[in-house]
Amino acid sequence: LYEVMKDISWALFSSRNALNAITISYINGFVQAFHRDNRNNNTFYIYSDIAKPVSGSGQGTLSSPYNDKNMSYNGNVSATWFRVPLDPLTGESIGNGRKILPEDLIKIAGISELRDGAASWHVAVSKFTDSPLLSAALPVRHPSDQSIMAVVGVTTAFHSVGQLMRELVEIHSGYMYLTSQEGFLLATSTDAPLLRNTEDGPELMLATDSEDQMIRSGAQWLEKTYGDKLLLHNEVHIENVQLSHQEYYIDTFFLNLKKLPL
Repeated sequence: LYEVMKDISWALFSSRNALNAITISYINGFVQAFHRDNRNNNTFYIYSDIAKPVSGSGQGTLSSPYNDKNMSYNGNVSATWFRVPLDPLTGESIGNGRKILPEDLIKIAGISELRDGAASWHVAVSKFTDSPLLSAALPVRHPSDQSIMAVVGVTTAFHSVGQLMRELVEIHSGYMYLTSQEGFLLATSTDAPLLRNTEDGPELMLATDSEDQMIRSGAQWLEKTYGDKLLLHNEVHIENVQLSHQEYYIDTFFLNLKKLPL
């Protein structure tokens, strides 16, 4: 079972270059994951030694009661984690597996991230990339009684969105940026940082705090003009807005990603 799931996961992961990671957390605490480390362009297979497959007709047997603490390294300090470097094209191992510390582990999706049994998307950050991530979790259910057998998690970066924005700006000029509903930057047409570094690791940055002067000015103008009522306006189209002693046209629209398919 574990080898079959590993092969299926790799097929999905390798065919989606935008994926930052795909993880599978089984009910007995065993974890399998694939991860692209964009800092040094490496690809890894990650697994834990919490559980061992039980033989039975050639298949692994999952019989332990579900415990969300088993789905996260934070809740299972006894787990030992390993990371194996892979050929990014074939998925073949190109080195020996090495133990990794819990703080160097990517985020593993658990049952707490599930919403109504459907894919639930949220924004996440990681020290392995300088871009915010879009993360989701989905349960894998037993066909007979619909009990949860595992949780599959995926994360994808916003790099491609930022690249598209830069290409559009080259044609039409101006500035573009994407934020969460709370106003945190997700992607921009500039090279300004999207995350702020803190003692506790990277954190999301508000558009009103952007290091890019025009994005910061535009976001502050929208906040000052509309405040909390901005979301009530599905679209905003305003001409001749004064930003840093220049006139701009501000155009906004909203995307509903709550039901984005996994």
